[in-house]
Amino acid sequence: MENRVLGRSIAILHRREQKYMIQKMKEYGIGYSSYNFLFYLSAYPGSSQKEMCENMAVDEALAVRTMKKLQEQGLIQRKKGAGNGRSYAISLTPKGEELIPQLRNALAEWWSQVLSVLPKEEQQNMVEKIEKMAFHSREVLQNAREEKEETLQKRRKGEKYGEESE
Repeated sequence: MENRVLGRSIAILHRREQKYMIQKMKEYGIGYSSYNFLFYLSAYPGSSQKEMCENMAVDEALAVRTMKKLQEQGLIQRKKGAGNGRSYAISLTPKGEELIPQLRNALAEWWSQVLSVLPKEEQQNMVEKIEKMAFHSREVLQNAREEKEETLQKRRKGEKYGEESE
């Protein structure tokens, strides 16, 4: 299978899940980004916005807008972090916690329908492999950033790319 096909297929599943969840979440007055942040905070209460952005691979500007909206809706609360005065520990309010089971059910309904074309054993195997790839992709991206930074540092020192200094 071509790598391009894998990426495209995963992207299609993601976009269609997004459309499905947007329809389901209209009744709660929240958008797609909101539900992902709510799920994250359900699993990792007290997280900082920066932690969420890094772990969810989302843009910080999106997080700022979403957190503001969720706070206005009474779904999250922000408290000053202990170590850093600029950092906030973010967690769900009771209202936010009440919403989580409904969102989980909607998401489970979607994936149950989508995965129904595969036998149960294949479903679990596929999910485990995709999770493994997603986790590893963070390391691959970090390595690429480090390589780029090393290249930039060499260029700043006047070295040509690929040559080692003595």
